[in-house]
Amino acid sequence: MIIPVDRRLHPPQGLDFNGQWTCGAGASIAHLEVGNQHRSTGGTALRLPGLWTEIRESQDDFNGTYLVGYDRDKSRFLMIDADDPTSITYFTEGWSGKKLMLTSTNDKDQLALPHRIQYVVNDSRRFTVTWELLEGTDWKVEPSFMCMKIERDHRRSITMPGR
Repeated sequence: MIIPVDRRLHPPQGLDFNGQWTCGAGASIAHLEVGNQHRSTGGTALRLPGLWTEIRESQDDFNGTYLVGYDRDKSRFLMIDADDPTSITYFTEGWSGKKLMLTSTNDKDQLALPHRIQYVVNDSRRFTVTWELLEGTDWKVEPSFMCMKIERDHRRSITMPGR
């Protein structure tokens, strides 16, 4: 799953996508780790110039590593599958209140079906994701799922009141 991280495109309500997340509910829960690319990825030494965000995803028997960058001149996110170097590009008009919509550009080289992903920020530690697939001329909405930030061990960093 792409996570729309860019230092110039801040989400509302103090949400920071960096960190560890659990997404979904019931029997199928995905675990995400989001941060800056600072090491070789997967089995290859895939390094890209500029600022990229690394996303590690695991769910059931699936593990994936992705790199996400934002081209602000074209208002597009680029996601690269680091384990099988393929890419997909998403257009966005940016945040509108608590919502952000990413729409696949469906360039001729992209294998994915036309889709869009809506992010809604619930608060500083939760966001909801809804996928929509283009079927003919209509968008079919898939069930939404929530992502929640995993709490860190606060015993290691205690802040005194007033400091």
